Amino acid sequence: MSDSRLAKKLGRSVAAVKARRQALRIRLYIKPWRPEDDKILGTRPDKQIALLLGRKTHTVTHRRRKLGIACRYEHRPWLPHELDMLGARTDEEVSRITGHPLTAVRAKRQELMRPKADAVMWYWTPREDSLLGTMPDAAVAKTLGRGIVAVRKRRLLLGIENAFSLRRPWTEQETALVGTMPDRELAKLLNCSLLRVVNKRKYLGIPSARSERLGKSRS
Repeated sequence: MSDSRLAKKLGRSVAAVKARRQALRIRLYIKPWRPEDDKILGTRPDKQIALLLGRKTHTVTHRRRKLGIACRYEHRPWLPHELDMLGARTDEEVSRITGHPLTAVRAKRQELMRPKADAVMWYWTPREDSLLGTMPDAAVAKTLGRGIVAVRKRRLLLGIENAFSLRRPWTEQETALVGTMPDRELAKLLNCSLLRVVNKRKYLGIPSARSERLGKSRS
């Protein structure tokens, strides 16, 4: 039997039993796993399985995860390194490694708006592809009901430039219009964000057209 069980039976400490066993050069008996033991793994919490089989809880957990069996009766928080796996590995791999049920893995990945690691790209329709680059990736994702990462990956795969990126260079014609009308109207005319227009106007040191109108009306 294990050192802890023998210590309890003899009324001695575990350390004393272990030291005596090692002094006599007696190897610790490792209880083999039987097929009937494996069948009940995951059917109830690991702690209960351990009591039924007379094993340590961590031993039961290790055996269950090694066999890729999820325990649907344990709800535990997600650890940071487990969250990093979502979307980077397949849902099945994450479930097997972390011990979280497959349904919980899928739900958590979708909550974080991460695409499946093994998701294929061919199921995009021509209509969906036509929206890429016509609006910010976040807006496309919301319109199509997809994740932002999935939209960005698809756009880059097709070589479509994000026309709404703040890094897109200004043309001479667009720059000439800055300050000639309110920022909001210019943003609507150029089909870009208001922040992009405001940042460009401030960079050029041009006052807003609305401010000029207010100044003329006050004078």
